[in-house]
Amino acid sequence: MKTLLLVMLFCALGISLASLPWAGAAEPRGLSPPTPATRIYLPLVVKPTPPFACPGSSANSYAQGPAYQYDLDNPVRPAQAHADKNLALRGYAPNTDAGLRRDLVNYGTDDPVMPPQLATLFLPARVPPLSGFYRVQDWNWSPSPAPGTPGAALTTWPATALGLQVTPGEALHVPSSAYDLGQGYEVLVLYADERRVALRYAREDSAGAQGYTVHLDGLCTDPNLLALYAGLDAAAGPRYVYRPPSQRPYGYPLPVLPAGQRLGVARDSELVVAVVDTGAFMDPRSCNEWWQIRPGYAGVCPPHDVNR
Repeated sequence: MKTLLLVMLFCALGISLASLPWAGAAEPRGLSPPTPATRIYLPLVVKPTPPFACPGSSANSYAQGPAYQYDLDNPVRPAQAHADKNLALRGYAPNTDAGLRRDLVNYGTDDPVMPPQLATLFLPARVPPLSGFYRVQDWNWSPSPAPGTPGAALTTWPATALGLQVTPGEALHVPSSAYDLGQGYEVLVLYADERRVALRYAREDSAGAQGYTVHLDGLCTDPNLLALYAGLDAAAGPRYVYRPPSQRPYGYPLPVLPAGQRLGVARDSELVVAVVDTGAFMDPRSCNEWWQIRPGYAGVCPPHDVNR
């Protein structure tokens, strides 16, 4: 019985009885040595990294301030169904042109006031690796409140949306500029859902009015910001009461944020940005417009080629 227990113990420890010093002494002469014990190697099992889970709560607080009706849609087109506010309607596709410069380029600038600076999405500011180069779709408008349909890709510029390499979970902030809405606020929120925001650097509730709008796609929007926006965007609320131009200015509240305020966190490894100037999607690679602040950038911002 003791012998059986010892054998079972050695087997559990992976020890071959033939490998023990005293095992050889008992082997009769003229017999072949026993076959070495067979070893079985199991594959290494690595637990996969789960996808990043967006935060379900927030300690951040957000303010509201006046926005002014600008568009002439009557009835007022819902922001979710407005292709200048909700970038998901238009969509965007990669520019696969082999000659496309996949870096910042120099278009110069015709704005003496510093426009939104994309490096300040991050704290500290940085120029991240550029991970995607896209063209936003044009839009075929239908009478309000119907949204319309996507058109062909916009080709005024080689790129009209830009992918920035990010780390899931890293904080994203309101890009700074030399513009302000007064009282320390930089932008109002034209649109927000769980993964997108549209930031307006003026008081008009429209991306078609004079001024800049920055679209961000690929974030976990802060839950408190999203809740505030949803309440102010209510279908029965003042945002959706139409006033003809003769009865304007007509204002109502939307979320307002200062430069640098946290918007949420990166959802995945790429954040897509698009910049609109008075209704026109621009090239977000332009280093002397959207990247005047570019700490640590080692590139040279080569002159642009409008065909590339």
